Amino acid sequence: MANNKYKSRYEKTRIISARTLQISQGSPVLVKVPKGMTKPIEIAKLEWEAGVIPIDIKPKSPGGEKKP
Repeated sequence: MANNKYKSRYEKTRIISARTLQISQGSPVLVKVPKGMTKPIEIAKLEWEAGVIPIDIKPKSPGGEKKP
């Protein structure tokens, strides 16, 4: 899993959004969900805080090429 500490707020938003969509479409949840929590966005935020989201973004350089 990627280190969440070094993500910009835009990368964080993109990753949580993608994970929210996956959860809403029936993907297995990767953390223990508290009773009564049913909103996919809240579950995705829990996964983000636990550092278990299996999604990463490859940043681009200012010229548009992807960084290695």
